[in-house]
Amino acid sequence: MSRLFLKGNRNKADNYRPVSLTSIIVKTFETIIRDALVRHLEDNHLITDSQHGFRKGRSCLTNLLEFLDKVTGCVDAGGNVDIVFLDFAKAFDKVPHKRLILKMRSHGIQGKILD
Repeated sequence: MSRLFLKGNRNKADNYRPVSLTSIIVKTFETIIRDALVRHLEDNHLITDSQHGFRKGRSCLTNLLEFLDKVTGCVDAGGNVDIVFLDFAKAFDKVPHKRLILKMRSHGIQGKILD
């Protein structure tokens, strides 16, 4: 496992993040599993339409554009808008695997993908 420098003092370990050098076979397998999971979530309406992060044809930019459209529409109609920004930069560094498996099971994920 390698480490990628992020920012700040190069002598502090906290300023680096681990980088996994994964083989093409594993990356292909991950893509197949991800696509199957997303298809299951979309087909069973288990994911909201506002989710953009990992869906085909959607990105952070499309999410931002939809948000901007809603905010400007509200302001144009004379409404008020309050916005709270949260920084989840480190939220995904550690995933509670037991909770993730329970959540997947509750959404109907089963068999080899869940295993």
